[in-house]
Amino acid sequence: MVSKSLREDAGELERAVFLSVYNSRQQRFKRVVAMAALIVKYISCGLILIWPVYLLFLLLLLSPSTSEYFWYTMLLTPALIFWLNIYLKSARKEYQRLVKNHVLNKGFVRELMFGA
Repeated sequence: MVSKSLREDAGELERAVFLSVYNSRQQRFKRVVAMAALIVKYISCGLILIWPVYLLFLLLLLSPSTSEYFWYTMLLTPALIFWLNIYLKSARKEYQRLVKNHVLNKGFVRELMFGA
């Protein structure tokens, strides 16, 4: 990963410098971009796996006779919300592991999306 984290045995000066860089506007923006990239990564991977179910859900919602398929739509909605929750939790875990408490350098999005 193209990042630097704070060591456990860091001195006071090193900790102060790290925190000043970590809390900078540029690093906050990079962390937001990293979270967005992870969400896109996990949602797109998930859509590749269950696209027929998602397509069926959209067709049922957009069909002119939605009232006839109301119960199918009601059954699919919690399933898709559950699926989305699983993938967002995975993105959050990867964010905690790779981004949080790290100073991100150039090329961090590529590393997040495609690995080392």
